[in-house]
Amino acid sequence: MSLRSADDQELIETYKSAPSELMKTITGLSDSDMDKTRAPGKWSIREIVHHIIDCDMNYFQINRYALADTGATYLFNEFNGNVWNSKMGYKNRSIELEMKLFTMMREYIAYLCTSLPNSLDRVLIHEHGRATVRDALKHDIQHASHHIKQILETRRLHNL
Repeated sequence: MSLRSADDQELIETYKSAPSELMKTITGLSDSDMDKTRAPGKWSIREIVHHIIDCDMNYFQINRYALADTGATYLFNEFNGNVWNSKMGYKNRSIELEMKLFTMMREYIAYLCTSLPNSLDRVLIHEHGRATVRDALKHDIQHASHHIKQILETRRLHNL
């Protein structure tokens, strides 16, 4: 394994566990439960799930780019979650296939990080600065965790 420390191994395991954490969060919800929101104007549970996974698809490509061509510049495309929600039909889509995709993306990046030398120290340069793959994975973990907490809040508010 090319990881430097137990902390790095834990980071990879935490990163990889997000799909199962998300699945636990939505298990037992009916189709109509998936459409509940925390408050008027907030996204539904279903929309939050789609958002997490769509963002992760962007992060997946960014992480792969940093792993493949460390130190190169990557220009992010503009990403507006509300536009994606509307244009990608979050309100009407099942999450089953996306959950499989989320799991595979996280497993694949974790695999690359554990098999490539110095993977977490590889660098991506972008218009907002510089980040290591380690930094990017921490961001990805935080993003999913933030939205999983929103889903749990929605469940609590609706006694789901």
